[in-house]
Amino acid sequence: MTGFALADAPRAMGTLALTSSTLGAEVFIDGDSVGTTPLKGTLTLTADEHTLKVVKPGYAPLIDVVKIARRKTTKLDIDLTPVAGILRVKANIKESRVFVDGKFVGEAPLEAEISVGARGVLVSRAGYKDFFQNVEAVAGQEIALEVQLDELPPELNPYKPKAAPPPKWYDKWWVWTAGVAGVAIVVTAVAVPVALSQRDPVKAFDPSYTYTVTLGK
Repeated sequence: MTGFALADAPRAMGTLALTSSTLGAEVFIDGDSVGTTPLKGTLTLTADEHTLKVVKPGYAPLIDVVKIARRKTTKLDIDLTPVAGILRVKANIKESRVFVDGKFVGEAPLEAEISVGARGVLVSRAGYKDFFQNVEAVAGQEIALEVQLDELPPELNPYKPKAAPPPKWYDKWWVWTAGVAGVAIVVTAVAVPVALSQRDPVKAFDPSYTYTVTLGK
């Protein structure tokens, strides 16, 4: 008897309508991003259970399981709870390091959650003056800093090559050129009187010179 393979029946579908007063939160269904709040229209999903995740910096994430009814619209209205401030830092120098209350949190450009309350933000880069600012972090609110780091003066910057010092007077080529000529002149001047002083006295004797010798009685 010959059997026939039956085609899979179409899976039952339903829709999800999700609303939220928390704007800009990212929505995930079964691990896939489907948009940010507020979602436009409805999402068509299989009539089954699905994992829902909604996240936004500065807010506690929402993770839940939602059951989609067959051929019906499942409505959800969610709100996220603010729990931390959001710090965003941009700097004119790449790889600038950002510290909050002395703790390293990352390199600019940066987005990070920070604890609520008074905080000290330091932005640092080798060879540049540090930037420091006190901020007040509020749960769910953003603090944006545009940081301009100024380069240290050359004499205080250990990372900037120092200019070569000007040559000393005895390092200059023309000093030694003139000096060699001067030494030659001095040697010549000294040699002449020495040569004259060493003339043979016999050769210098004049034969025409006369003298008288008196003998004693």
